[in-house]
Amino acid sequence: MHDLITQQAQPFIAHGLLAFFGAIVHASKAHREGKSKNFMDFLLLTIMSSFSGVMFALLGFEMFGYESYLSLAMAGTGGYVGVEGMTFIVTYLKDRFKA
Repeated sequence: MHDLITQQAQPFIAHGLLAFFGAIVHASKAHREGKSKNFMDFLLLTIMSSFSGVMFALLGFEMFGYESYLSLAMAGTGGYVGVEGMTFIVTYLKDRFKA
């Protein structure tokens, strides 16, 4: 039973870690550019960007499946682009579907 749970959780853990590391890179870049002033800014930007990475990973699951390298790439990229990437996706979807 434990092996089954481990096998089923493994893709989610891998995608979550890539989203988190993409978010760390995004927050580090913002800190170097002077956009985050203190540790709390850095932490909050990391959390928000991680959420973005997870959303991109879920989109990758739908498009490419759980075991695709492209969905892993989408998770890391989503974490890196952060809130700006989510804004782009929302704008694209609104224009595409005229919502």
